[in-house]
Amino acid sequence: MPARNKTKTVLTCYYRPKPGGFCKRLFRAIRALLDRGHTVHYLAVVRFPIDHPNCHFHRFPWPETRTSGYLFWAFFHLFAPLQLLLIGFRYHVDRLFAFGHNYALLLQPVRLLRHVPLVVFVRADTIENHRIIGRPDWLIALEHLLEGLAIVGTRMYGVSETLTRKIIKRHRLFTPLETGVLRNDVVCSPGVRKKRAARKIGPPFHLACVGVLEPRKNQRFLLEIIKEIKPEQAQLYLYGTGPDKEILKEQVQRNGLEDRVYFMGWVEAEQIWYNVDLLLMPSLHEGAPNAVLEAMGNGVPVLASDIPEHREILSGESVVALSEPRNWVSVIQRKLANIDRNGDKERPTEGQLAQSLKFKWDDRLISCIILT
Repeated sequence: MPARNKTKTVLTCYYRPKPGGFCKRLFRAIRALLDRGHTVHYLAVVRFPIDHPNCHFHRFPWPETRTSGYLFWAFFHLFAPLQLLLIGFRYHVDRLFAFGHNYALLLQPVRLLRHVPLVVFVRADTIENHRIIGRPDWLIALEHLLEGLAIVGTRMYGVSETLTRKIIKRHRLFTPLETGVLRNDVVCSPGVRKKRAARKIGPPFHLACVGVLEPRKNQRFLLEIIKEIKPEQAQLYLYGTGPDKEILKEQVQRNGLEDRVYFMGWVEAEQIWYNVDLLLMPSLHEGAPNAVLEAMGNGVPVLASDIPEHREILSGESVVALSEPRNWVSVIQRKLANIDRNGDKERPTEGQLAQSLKFKWDDRLISCIILT
């Protein structure tokens, strides 16, 4: 039995870098492994933004500009497992990890043939997302089967207790060896807080929604809410891009909201929070939203939908049911009035900065991957 502190050779995969919390955490995981002396190999179509002598990129043979559509994903799922097997045996890989069950499925042949541990970090409920989008039943059934095949025999960590329980409950035959929760952590940014302290506070206040523009994030709900708030009191800034962008722009034009709703596109996190007075997150479903945690870490108050994933990290008046849009308007106005009276001193409600969310995420992740 090798010593537990021995450096490992780790293999993972993901199709390409893209904006958002998913890749932010994936890259952070890889850097944490490298910082501790481990070697990382990864399969992707495009190189990750990580420059380190022990980080090795293996290119999946596909045009970089065409990584979407059924043809790409069919080809990727058919041939990536073979390429991962070759990498696994050639470089004597002894640890595997994946962010998401789709990528864990691709690594399962390496786990089985090399007899090495596979750790899968589940960050969202893909099946629930399919239901929200309105995917056909046959596709949801197929996804259910693939999820089971992906997690069987693995060590699986969900990003929330809610997510972990849901996945375990729906798989009776395909069970992981071990399950747990690896939450996202709250990261504080002293530089952002300093900028917030120096800025001018007052109307119109800066309301923000941060995330992919898609049905799951439910930005359409906010466009109904903002109609009830005068433009001189507050304006809404949508940070992010995604499939709902044109639909949302049409809704803004149809309702005459051009003077109070602004599409900001994709913006780096550190350029967002210093100017936000209130984060609005009306999601229908979440894993553990990085936007909420970043807001908390930077002293930005939050109002989010009353769903189990949000209730794990928020409490009190910070969660309001989507069935009560009038309450959303009332809470927004109360929070803005409090900011107007007290400047930038509104404190997050009880539970928002719970000690359980202030921990060394990198260390816990390394323990999950290496100490298995």
